[in-house]
Amino acid sequence: MEAKYYSFTTFTIKWWWMWPLFQWHGMMVTIQSKKTHGLISVKVWNKKLRTYYTLTCWESKEQMLEFRNRKAHLKAMKIHRKLGEAKSVSWVSAFKPYPEECFGRLSAKHRNLVTD
Repeated sequence: MEAKYYSFTTFTIKWWWMWPLFQWHGMMVTIQSKKTHGLISVKVWNKKLRTYYTLTCWESKEQMLEFRNRKAHLKAMKIHRKLGEAKSVSWVSAFKPYPEECFGRLSAKHRNLVTD
């Protein structure tokens, strides 16, 4: 099996009234992702009311960086500190990770992270 580039992000919205702006940016990023070359899969979910998780799988790190540093995603990154707190981790693997592995990698990178 060929190795892929995975990126896992958690985003916690600071205040509930920021949720509509967060959703709008999320929708714009989703539209951008549908037009992006190299994106293999996306999974988005939440465990808590204001905490969201994204796992993306890419053909390469370069393609992920091209997506991350352009258009809607770049705009969202520029205002993310006003909306909440983001943490992420990336790695290369030949196997699709389970959520527990994603949280473990994120916790290892960000020592003070609470995932439950």
